[in-house]
Amino acid sequence: MKNPERLWPVLLILISLGIVVYFISVTTTRTLTGLESVLLQIFALATGLAGSFIFGQQSTRRAAREIIKPHARSAFRRLLSLYRSLSRVANILASSQDFESREDYEVMHAKLEGIVVEQLTTAGDALEDWRDIVPEDVEELYQRLSFDNPKRGRP
Repeated sequence: MKNPERLWPVLLILISLGIVVYFISVTTTRTLTGLESVLLQIFALATGLAGSFIFGQQSTRRAAREIIKPHARSAFRRLLSLYRSLSRVANILASSQDFESREDYEVMHAKLEGIVVEQLTTAGDALEDWRDIVPEDVEELYQRLSFDNPKRGRP
């Protein structure tokens, strides 16, 4: 099977069907007692319900991801733009030294550096929030950001 998480629900549903087939074959050869009939029906029902429930949960999760993905992609684009912009500001700050006094430079640099670090942290936190919804896309975005700026790594 391509998807190993689908193995259990399919297996449970197949077991349920197997119990039903066994139940039919036994009833054609002899009369079952009331207890045997009830137990076979309970086993068939329980395994069928368990398999259906697990399969339904997995299907719902996949459907929710597909609904959210387009929204996540647009948010990723905005976040990528924010990250790149802030990275440029950080690079400019690191290379600028045209101030009248060293003290003016240090004050301005400290303020801007604090703002940039705060924005980069916010962008990183937003990416981690999206990791719960679309983990593959977040990992791809981290790889793109690392490629764009190998010195910076993950936000």
